[in-house]
Amino acid sequence: MRRLAIGLISASLHMPAWASDLQQPVGPTAPVVAAAPSFSVTSYIWATAIDGRSATFPPLPAADISLRFRDVLKELNGALMASAEMRIDRWSFLIDGQFSQVTTGGKLPGPFFSALKLRSQTTTVQGSVFYRAYEDTTVSVDLGGGIRFWNLNNKLEVLPGLANLRIDHRESEIWADPIIGARLGVKLGGPWSLTVAGDVGGFGVGSHLTWQALGSVNYAWSEKLTLKAGYRALHVDYRNSGFSYDVTQHGPAIAATYRF
Repeated sequence: MRRLAIGLISASLHMPAWASDLQQPVGPTAPVVAAAPSFSVTSYIWATAIDGRSATFPPLPAADISLRFRDVLKELNGALMASAEMRIDRWSFLIDGQFSQVTTGGKLPGPFFSALKLRSQTTTVQGSVFYRAYEDTTVSVDLGGGIRFWNLNNKLEVLPGLANLRIDHRESEIWADPIIGARLGVKLGGPWSLTVAGDVGGFGVGSHLTWQALGSVNYAWSEKLTLKAGYRALHVDYRNSGFSYDVTQHGPAIAATYRF
């Protein structure tokens, strides 16, 4: 039970900028001219599994994590994932945010305490800037970087039994990771396209290291709506005193982007 609880507290459903990375490649191009900005919004779902090692309630020792998506989903109270993008000529300005909360618990042995409840809230916000470095009739390449902000807020409650004593303990960690990244778009013909993207960061500023990689197949349902399906992996290794969060999240993802 401890292994599952600490794993859920350490992770849940979050992680930034999936949808913004999966931008539909632009079609055949003429020389770039000044144009009014365009905007898009994206909603997405990432069915993540979690593997790694984490200690989010010092001085409790670190625990190994190996959770499938169904394990996380059982404890999920709610999640919100969305992103927005503004594009001006070759420049793209992206913001992506996620919030999730999971709660788990169980009964404790012995008469003195009755039960244990664990609640984890995770918020991530990422801002990025990309520049279209290359584009022809079938291929586009964007290069850029940004900052990924993390906030893990955990609460432990030990409910009273015969001891008539309640224990509440909270742990919160906030950090920011600079990142650099790239994304490749390839038109496959008709409404279909392919996107491959990745980034790396941390560099000891926030986490020791963070990286992500993803690929997706995109279908332009209409001029305004694009549907996407792919696979994403994201790793972070953050440590601060006794707090550690060294995990990899990975799994399939789907998204819908509306442009206006």
